[in-house]
Amino acid sequence: MKPLVVMAILAAVASAQEAGLKAREMFYTPPPDSVQPQAKTTQAPIKKVLPMRPPVARQTTQTAVPVANVANVPLGLRYSVMKREAAGKFSEVDADSTFRSGDRIRLHVDTNTTGYLYVVMQGSSGNWRLLFPSADVEGGNNRIEKGTSQQIPAGDKGQFLFDEQSGTEKLFLVLSRRPEADLDKLIYSITGGGSSSDRTLVAKVTVGDDVVNRLRDEVKSRDLVFEKIDETSMQPNGGEGKSEKATYVVNPSRTDDARLVVDVALKHNK
Repeated sequence: MKPLVVMAILAAVASAQEAGLKAREMFYTPPPDSVQPQAKTTQAPIKKVLPMRPPVARQTTQTAVPVANVANVPLGLRYSVMKREAAGKFSEVDADSTFRSGDRIRLHVDTNTTGYLYVVMQGSSGNWRLLFPSADVEGGNNRIEKGTSQQIPAGDKGQFLFDEQSGTEKLFLVLSRRPEADLDKLIYSITGGGSSSDRTLVAKVTVGDDVVNRLRDEVKSRDLVFEKIDETSMQPNGGEGKSEKATYVVNPSRTDDARLVVDVALKHNK
């Protein structure tokens, strides 16, 4: 049955691509997260019937045979840049905007399924500083549940402040169904079986440029579907409703080792 499962996965991916589905459509695909195991009935060997004794009854056992460790939805991420307005409220803005000195922003990240999120920012030294996971969020656990939203930096006062020096701040996001071993070795002190409860966040974490480049190389952009949204929904009475300025990134693969990577460049002038 394994070849059939693989063929089904490839067919699902091809079907989504051939249908011309955009990233936002795939992100909000409604099926559940995982395929439920199917039960297979097996028969125990029949014992020989001895003379003058009644036959031994056949026995059956139920053995759970998983179809495959495959998710039922594409792996999707939605991110938006939130800028603080004069009144103190944060609203979504175009991520490709040119920001000014003194602007305060946040990053919001949503996922359409359970996975592991990593966010790093590149400094002037060329090394990447860890932004997420953070000790302020669930003790440094980076497992993200379906339907949850992450604010980066975390907390009510979490924000980036652009200084007087013009330039480009570079963020690198990784979302995967499994923990990323290369990153976990750098950012966690792992004991025991390596479960989320056994992982302790290292105090100061820097990620080398070689690790980021390797992750980029492992996920080709042609395998990902991107969609930038800049629109305002209309209310039934004709008035303007909620504005959405966000980017959706989806890996159509439904395998349990699927991952996606995203580069975000935030430009600012004086």
